[in-house]
Amino acid sequence: MIKKIIFSLLGLIAVLIAAGYAYYRLFIYQPPLISDEDRAAIKMMPLPAAMELDGGEFKIKDGINISFRNYSDEKLERAASRFLMRLSESTSVQLSNDEKSDASIIIDCLGDSPEPVQQLREDESYNLKISSQNIVLHSNSPYGTLRGLETLLQLLEVKDEGSYFPALELNDEPRFPWRGLMIDVSRHWMPKEVILRNLDAMASVKLNVLHLHLTDDQGFRIESKSFPKLHELGSNGKYYTQADMQEIIDYARDRGIRIVPEFGIPGHTKSWLIAYPEYASAPGPFQFGTVKDELFSVPMDPTSEELYLFLDGFFDEMSRLFPDRYFHIGGDEVNPKYWDESAEIKSYMNENNLENSNDLQAYLNSRIKGILEKHGKIMIGWEEILHPDLGEDAVIQSWRNQKSLFEGVQKGGAAILSTGLYLDHKLHASQHYSVDPLILPGVLDIEPDTLNWKMFDMKMDIPGNIMETKLILFDKDPQNVSGFFAMMDSRNSFKNGTFINGDLSFEFSTPMGELGYSAKITGDSIKGQVSLGPLGFDSWGSRTGGSDIAGTRMPKVEVMKPLTEEEKARILGAEAAMWSELVSPENIDSRLWPRTAAIAEKLWSPAGLTTDEDDMYRRLGYITGHLTSQGVIHETNYEVMIRRLAPEDGYQPLKVLIDVLEEVKYYNRMSILLEMDSFYLPDLALDGVADVAKPESMIARRFNKIVDEFIADPDKMKHKDEIIRQLATWESNHEKLIPFISESKKLQEIEHISAELSSIAKSAIQFIDANRKVEMSDQEKSEIMATLAFLENGENGVLLAVTPGLRLILFEL
Repeated sequence: MIKKIIFSLLGLIAVLIAAGYAYYRLFIYQPPLISDEDRAAIKMMPLPAAMELDGGEFKIKDGINISFRNYSDEKLERAASRFLMRLSESTSVQLSNDEKSDASIIIDCLGDSPEPVQQLREDESYNLKISSQNIVLHSNSPYGTLRGLETLLQLLEVKDEGSYFPALELNDEPRFPWRGLMIDVSRHWMPKEVILRNLDAMASVKLNVLHLHLTDDQGFRIESKSFPKLHELGSNGKYYTQADMQEIIDYARDRGIRIVPEFGIPGHTKSWLIAYPEYASAPGPFQFGTVKDELFSVPMDPTSEELYLFLDGFFDEMSRLFPDRYFHIGGDEVNPKYWDESAEIKSYMNENNLENSNDLQAYLNSRIKGILEKHGKIMIGWEEILHPDLGEDAVIQSWRNQKSLFEGVQKGGAAILSTGLYLDHKLHASQHYSVDPLILPGVLDIEPDTLNWKMFDMKMDIPGNIMETKLILFDKDPQNVSGFFAMMDSRNSFKNGTFINGDLSFEFSTPMGELGYSAKITGDSIKGQVSLGPLGFDSWGSRTGGSDIAGTRMPKVEVMKPLTEEEKARILGAEAAMWSELVSPENIDSRLWPRTAAIAEKLWSPAGLTTDEDDMYRRLGYITGHLTSQGVIHETNYEVMIRRLAPEDGYQPLKVLIDVLEEVKYYNRMSILLEMDSFYLPDLALDGVADVAKPESMIARRFNKIVDEFIADPDKMKHKDEIIRQLATWESNHEKLIPFISESKKLQEIEHISAELSSIAKSAIQFIDANRKVEMSDQEKSEIMATLAFLENGENGVLLAVTPGLRLILFEL
């Protein structure tokens, strides 16, 4: 009896376990979007939303045809023709539309988009099934078809024994509807051909917005038939005709990319005011160029009724040229001193209850918003336009900090992120890959000390613009002070500062990079400098509160509320930003690619698939070659520019060096401009080593990575031979370069780096050969540390990117 009961219980338990497992599999279990094995087998970027390989192949044969089901139009037929042409170029297989061919690619598109002009939230989803017999690409709209064809091209495997597509089923859709790239064509002119080839690259990685920054102090880059003086006087002859722009718009539309124009007002408008000085806040005439200590020029006059009539006419013309509903008005970096110094403008502000320059700009923005709405447009502006009076139906583009992105959507509006995605900062792909529009970085992680605090209200002088700042200091331990520095509408926390004998020093991280602050505090006065690399900005102020000042309170540490699902939906996406102060048509591709592909993946793929940095870099190497095959010149022009710097027999040693150099980060190269009495950006020659060196050296990344693995290896054998070969190459390279350095002023700028690399590579070999038995005196350690610091910071616009690996060998081995 007992046995029967036990067996019955065991049977019941087994049934319950089976039922529980079945319920788990059916209702709870979520299979991985892409298995680790399948992910390792593909090289595409961005990753699809879900995919499963089945081990088979669709072989590429002569006579492959494309057939359409349900819906087709001229745009889809052109896309199919481009696909076949690119497939043929990659495989050398002759392709045709032979309807009798056994192998076929079937495009099953259910219908066209309901709107004649591409919209923000088009259906870009698609399903791709590849078997050994055929390929079926299913989509609800032509935009899904376009994305699916790009995926197919990235899945192509070209082998000596034949080319094929891997058999699989793939479902895909974008994470964000706005996946953009901003290209500044004003500060350095970018001809039409530059834009067209980069539209192809954008399509390859599924970006869908090209934001063209068309006007700035340096040039007005679009033809205006209504106001021809704008391009005749404001462009130096370098501008897009309206026929050029129509070609760009049509080319982009064929690839599922929207063109959003930016006409920046009321600041950055010198090229406008050269043509029409009557709309300025100060008397003209104006001329191109920036004078010392005035980074931001005269803005437009928001109190002029004639200005609004002029802008209404101009925006009417541009609204008819650019079909997209979104229209960017800039709005950033307006210098208010010209408004503050104008008696007429101050009188107007008093009469209209406008308390300050922010209110005056908000008044202009509201007028412009009404004009654009009349022409059927939605206004976008950089985060400076964010104001309580703006309303909910404008879009904020955040560039200084992500706080404005959250504020914009929490106030009911829509927003786009560019903070952390500035390509002209020359950051590594991994740094851009860590940026997520839905995650607010920089949360204060310090513990406020309510018993030991000091508060200073300060001003900071950005040439031509005085910025209000605030410093909260917790100084109980002078050797380890902490606090936060409020700047550009955000609070940046810091730790590990020092405050000794009135000298205050600390560093803090911002979206602009790692900043330093040093100051002298005398009584209640503070005077110091904020530094970004070699750039320095004076600051000054006075103490306005503290734990020892009765009646003052420490400001509350601001905490941003988490976003609701509705607010998250109003974050439309993000844009990589390519400002062109130090970029030319010759090297812009190398500043855009392949890093922008990493940003594109972050905006397209599910968040859970975009956390593996190493796998991202694995696929980024493939994308470099894929984009080159599509016509991007980021690799080919790199070779061309190196060869121009040295004669033929000097090419190889120069390339060995430049391969491990990187352009310095953020705005370090701009410091030389601020020292000039005047400069005009388009006149700068961008043909030196700094203009050739890439933002990120993949050779350096490989070296630093294998050195890290070598150091971690208990036997110190992993990668040892490869590391020594590389070090030996660098050690002997300087001597090979000397004859060419002596004949070239441009190469003389890197002579010191080349010599120090040779010397320190020799030391690194000795350390490895001696297997950690080299003894260094304090002086020798100090000298090596100083050399490494020099190489890491660089000079003349470049730094040595293998410094982290060299430091590990010399101090961690």
